[in-house]
Amino acid sequence: MKPTIAYIEKKFEEFNRRMFGGRLPKLPVQLSDAGSFLGQCVYRQRTRPDGLKEYSDFSLRINTRFDLPENVIEDTIIHEMIHYFILWNGLHDTSAHGNIFKAIMASINAAHGRNITIRHKATKEEAEQAVSTRRTWHVIAAIYFKTGKTGVKVLPRTVPKILEYHRVVSAHPETQEIRLYLHDNPFFNRYPTSSAFRYHDIDRTLLETNLTKAHRLRIDGTRLLQS
Repeated sequence: MKPTIAYIEKKFEEFNRRMFGGRLPKLPVQLSDAGSFLGQCVYRQRTRPDGLKEYSDFSLRINTRFDLPENVIEDTIIHEMIHYFILWNGLHDTSAHGNIFKAIMASINAAHGRNITIRHKATKEEAEQAVSTRRTWHVIAAIYFKTGKTGVKVLPRTVPKILEYHRVVSAHPETQEIRLYLHDNPFFNRYPTSSAFRYHDIDRTLLETNLTKAHRLRIDGTRLLQS
């Protein structure tokens, strides 16, 4: 599920009434496509002359890149509402997820059967799921070794670096063949783009299945051409 602004606003009103006594003012809701967080309570902060901090201009930011179960989205909204509650009421916690946050979180979990947690960043699996939806053109090196192993490498789209990688890896005594492709299959988003002389082990059938409809590239002197 990917939440909409209308959905988030509806859930905010529901949870505000049920869990926060309806004491939280309505705030703007924003959708985000970032890959590093599920939700954020955004605000402005200033330090008063007496040294105390004041918070204002609150907004609720929820990630829509991830296709997550509804209960996870709900827990994300409540997590950020706890932050909002603490800051709005001028409570001074021991840290971002300090004693006050943990006490409110534990109370809501117990009273409402929620599973809110301190961890509030995208897991590795969620991050992989997120990048898997984006179609980006990659230069891919498929490396076949004399031992029967197969490797894959996503290269920078810079001709000199592609040519140098091909030259060095082709010259390795264990390399049987290296093929270059251009493809926008999201499968390859999981591999970092790099010109280092390394590769990732991969099952040959899995690699070749995901190279279906790829554009084969060939080297012509100092040029890289589509076959």
